[in-house]
Amino acid sequence: MWIEIVLFLFLAVCAVFDGFSRQVPLAVVWIGMLTAVCFRVCGAMGETGIVEAMLSLIPGAGFFLLSFLTREKVGYGDGWTLLMIGLFVGVYRCFLILLVGLMAESAVAVVLMAVGKIKRDREVPFLPFLLLGMGVVVCF
Repeated sequence: MWIEIVLFLFLAVCAVFDGFSRQVPLAVVWIGMLTAVCFRVCGAMGETGIVEAMLSLIPGAGFFLLSFLTREKVGYGDGWTLLMIGLFVGVYRCFLILLVGLMAESAVAVVLMAVGKIKRDREVPFLPFLLLGMGVVVCF
């Protein structure tokens, strides 16, 4: 449980920055990734192999590809953050956090468009929804 708390703190800092300035603090993400790698090497996350660690990078790599294909409509910072999340919690929980975050962001965006608060081309920060997704996944 304490590993999720450490991830939650890193993700909370990133979500606040993304929410207010629409920029992901990559230094915080890289420190989080280094922390996750150190936890894995020291055995704090249990017995995990190199294959499992590499698989945990799939969601982040997918977002890097999505950023490239959409000419950065989806930011590279989201990909870096998903790499960090994957290193902390593994591929399955990372995909679950991503799924909950995407569903929450979609629901909020649809409601805001329906009431006329935002236009269709408005950028919505994603990391606060990833933080929400992580909270939901950890609680269940």
